[in-house]
Amino acid sequence: PMVIKVFKLLNGEELIAKTKVVGLGYLLEDPAAIVIQQTAKGVGVALAPYMPYANSEITLYASAIVSESTPNLDMENEYSRIFGSGIQVVSSIVS
Repeated sequence: PMVIKVFKLLNGEELIAKTKVVGLGYLLEDPAAIVIQQTAKGVGVALAPYMPYANSEITLYASAIVSESTPNLDMENEYSRIFGSGIQVVSSIVS
C-alpha cells in the first residue's frame, strides 16, 4: 500500500507524495514540492506538482534524501485535497 510521506532532499527541496519502498529508495506517486512563501498573514506553505512532465511514477533514490517523516494532519489533508481523493482526516480529541 502507498503511504504519504514528506522528504527533505540534499539539494534543500522538500517533497510530499504517496510512496512505496522499492530497492534503492521510494516509488513516488503524485509527488508535490512544498514551497514556503510569504503571504499577507505571514509565512505560508504551497504545494506545486513535482516533475509534472514525467510519464509514470518517479523513483526517489535514498542517496538523495536527508530526512523523511509522516506529514502532520494539516499537510496531509491539503495534499489529499489537491492531489488525492479529497477525503480529509479529522483528528480525534481525547478528553
